[in-house]
Formats: sequence, structure tokens, C-alpha cells
Amino acid sequence: MASSTAMDAPDTFGDEKTISPTPPLTEEVKRSREDDEQILPHNNLLVVFFALMLTAFLAALDQTIVATALPTIVEELGGGKNYSWVGSAYLIVGASLCPAYGKLSDVFGRKAILYPSMIIFLVGSALCGAAKSMTWLILARALQGVGGSGITQLVNIVIGDIVSLEDRGKYGSFVGAMWGIAGVIGPLVGGALTDHVSWRWCFWINLPTGGVAAVMLFFTLHLNPHRAKTFGEFVREFDFVGLFLLISGVVCLLLGFNQSENGWNRPPTIALLVAGGVTLIVGVLWENWTERSPIIPPRLFKTRTTGIVFTTVFLHGFAFFAAAFYLPLYFQILGASPTKSGVLIIPFSILSSVTSALGGYIVSRTGDYRFIIWFGYLVMAIGYGLMIMLDEKTSIALQIIYPTIAGIGLGFLFLPPMICLQAAMPVKDMATSLTTMGLFRNLGSTVGVSVGQALFSQVVRQQLAKISGLNIDLSGSGLADSARQIQSIQPDSLRQRALHAYTTGVGAIWILNTPIVVICLILVLFLKKYSLKRKIVRSGKKGTEVVPVNEIPDDLEKGPEETITTEVSPSEGK
Repeated sequence: MASSTAMDAPDTFGDEKTISPTPPLTEEVKRSREDDEQILPHNNLLVVFFALMLTAFLAALDQTIVATALPTIVEELGGGKNYSWVGSAYLIVGASLCPAYGKLSDVFGRKAILYPSMIIFLVGSALCGAAKSMTWLILARALQGVGGSGITQLVNIVIGDIVSLEDRGKYGSFVGAMWGIAGVIGPLVGGALTDHVSWRWCFWINLPTGGVAAVMLFFTLHLNPHRAKTFGEFVREFDFVGLFLLISGVVCLLLGFNQSENGWNRPPTIALLVAGGVTLIVGVLWENWTERSPIIPPRLFKTRTTGIVFTTVFLHGFAFFAAAFYLPLYFQILGASPTKSGVLIIPFSILSSVTSALGGYIVSRTGDYRFIIWFGYLVMAIGYGLMIMLDEKTSIALQIIYPTIAGIGLGFLFLPPMICLQAAMPVKDMATSLTTMGLFRNLGSTVGVSVGQALFSQVVRQQLAKISGLNIDLSGSGLADSARQIQSIQPDSLRQRALHAYTTGVGAIWILNTPIVVICLILVLFLKKYSLKRKIVRSGKKGTEVVPVNEIPDDLEKGPEETITTEVSPSEGK
């Protein structure tokens, strides 16, 4: 049986046809996912996974350490009107490049994309820490996004290359836990560095961690041999037009959402949203039409389960990043310092970390991802619904408990959907399916932050306009710059009304996100159950070892059959 890995056969793009004078006879063979073959290279998994965990920690820490430092950064560098760009620049660039990483890693090899991504990320971190203006910082954050997105996608792809699907949840939980740990450490360390050293070290702290991770991976990571394509083959087969359309569409769309904080009816906002939407539609049509190897293969969307996964991953990213960005802001509005706001969201972060690791482990143990996904969205919906009640009068205990409930639920929803997606797709689509999922998650994250900023600004502006005697700039920059000065407003009655206006703005974000999470809960009820079993070939110093597929229980749906075409000799065809 032909393998679907790069080691067994040359990489191909699309459905290539070979013309020969005497075409071989062919026969169609139907096979289920359990017959899909994966070759696992020999690795010291303990050492390699420690390095991968450090690498994932790089990208995770950068997205959590900045939130508590943002008000101080705005105060020092100015440019409050560009407040959301510090987060959005990173996410927009990262999201737009997601589709490219899977295809490029298939063409050039995983290491050829992973190592440059790490270098770019570290250079961007150094430039962020040296920023002298808000424009400088935003551009450096965009460069960080190029590397950070590559790190995130390639770590998941490499895990898929070296670990079987059955064990992927168990091993992936360790890497996934890095996001939770970064969620705990990031705001706390970010607040401490901002208060006692300098916000610049929120970026420079990436340098030693990244250096150690890069050296460890360089000497310990082993992958299957990769057949490099010639430059001519690459130019003939790579879908440059599709890549351009997808990146352009995503960038325009996300820029439009980012502009929406200044008003949805402004010409720049409308133009960018329309241009982005149209470009993405053209890109989708092109991907279905082109004879080159598509950046995002249309077959990824031809099953109900994959469609549900992509939709809910987008919405999960939307809701999760809204909490990650606006919970610290909520606590600082109430008077907490950056350090204290980081401490207050530790329960939210640490419980989501625990459930992220636990979710992957349970899937590996049970072979079923559906119940974890159902439970996760149920708890997440309850938590977000409770967060609607958070305001300036809420007790400190409830300020911690409500987000923690949401964190418990959303933590279960990082790894199981990824395993569900890979179970529904063949091994050959592992890289492109993961990066497509990363695209949807990053799109949701970016749109969530941008829409949240727009909604927050609009609601706070409306509330403050009703208060007489309050001297606060109602522009986007004014609202961002004044968030930490609310506690100095006098008299007390005026300060309380201003506090209520700001907490109402944050509450509007939870009101928006709660029904979104409920929709996700309804959608995932229709997920199919696919087998996690595959035929495994382990390569090592002593040669290769074939691990047969275990007997599949009767109650386990084996997944759709895939039609493949194999060549047979003329004698076999008679």
C-alpha cells in the first residue's frame, strides 16, 4: 500500500497527470482512515517535547504578557488611538500568513520554516523592546507576528509528524499547557516588569527562552527525510495567485474590523471590509478552479465535521481573546495596578491551562473527543453568561469566580477540536488542515479583539456623554489613555458614574460573546465520531517496525472511506 507521507513517495501538488504511450491499468480501492499509514521518525520524545514546549511558550507568552503593560505603553509612547493596533498588528499578520506555512512546510520541509520563524520572532521581540514610538512598536509587533504564527503552526505540524494520532492528545496536552502557563505567568510577569523594571522587558524576556529552544531543537529533532523540489517544479506547481488572494483578503478584512472602532459607517472601514470580503470570495473560487496545488485544499470543507470544527474554532478564538484582552482592562479600570490585574486573572488562566492538558489526555485515553467538546462549550457558556453581571460593585470573589468558570470550559476546547479535525482527514492533509484551522482561530482572535474594541469604545462613549461635568476625551485615544486615571476623578459620585460607564463597556463584550458560545454548543452536537487509529510505521536505528491497527470496537464509527487509485500490471489486470 502506498504511504501518504513524504518519505514514501515524492511530494506532489494537486492531481498531476503523467502521459505515457502505454498507460497502466488502474483499479479503485476504497479504504477507511484506519488504513492510512503514518511513518514516525525516531526521537527522544522527552527532550524534543521539552524543546517544543519552550518554543510554544515563546508565542504564548508574547500574547499574554503584553495585555497588562498596554496602558503603561500607551502612557509612555502616546498614540492611544492606536491602542488596539499593538495586539491587532501581531494577529493580523499572523493570521494572514497561516495558510502559507502548511503548504511551504510540505514543499521545503518543516525545519526550513520553523527555524527562520523563530529567528524572525526573536528579532521582532528585540525591536519591540527598543521601540521609541507607537509606530515603531506596531511595525515590530507585525514582524513578531510573522515569526510567532510560524512557530505556532509548525509546532503543531511537527507534533503530528512525530506522534501517532492516538497519542497526540496526550503529548499535545503538554505543549497546550504552555499556553495556560503563559496565561498565568504572562500577565503577572508583565505587570511586575512594567511596575518595577520597564515594559520593554516584556519583549526582551523572549530572547533567552527562544535561544535555548532553538539550540535544543536543532540538535535533537529528527523528522522523516524530505525530497526537496527543484526551483522549476516549485514555480510550476505552487499556487502563488491563491496565496496572494488569501493573504490580501484576510489583511483587508481584518484592517476593516480594526478601523471599525472609529465607526462602522466610515468610508475606510466599509471599503476595507468590502474589498476583503470580495477578495476572499475570489480566492475561494480560485482554489476550487486552479490546477495548481491549492493553498487550502477545497476537500477540507467537504465534510460536516470539518465545517463545524472550522466554524467553532473561529468563534472560540473570538470569545477567548476578548477575555484575554479585556479582563485585565476591567481590573485596571477598577483601580488595580498592572501587577495586581495580572494576579487577579491567575485563576482564569491556570484553570484553563489545567483543563487544556486534561482535555487532550482524556481524548487519548477514551478515543472520543465529542464529550469533552460538548462539556467545554457548556461550561464556557455558563461562565460567559455569569461575566455579564460583572460591574464596579461586584465583590472581588465574584470577579474571580465568574471568569474562572469560563476559563475551565474554554480550556477544554484547544486540543480536542484539533484531534477531531485530524481524525476526519487523511495523513497527507495533516499540515494544511492544521494551518487552515490556525487561520480560522487567528481570524476569530483578531476579529474578536477588534470588534471588542469597537463595541467597548462605542458603549463607553455613549455612557460618558450622559455625564455632565466630566472632562474626558471621548475619542478612541482619549478613552484608552484615561482608563487608568478614573480613580483620580473627583468628587466620588462623579467617579462612580464614570466607573459604571467603563464597566458597562466591558460588560457589553460579554453580552456579545455569550450567545456566540451558545451557538458553538449547538453546532458541536452534530460532530461525528471518527476513529483515532492509524497504521503506524516506526523508523529508527534498528530499521522500521510496522504497528498494525488494533481491532476497532463495534460502536466506533470508522470514518469515511477514501477512494484511491493504484497501478496494476497488465497480468494483474487480466
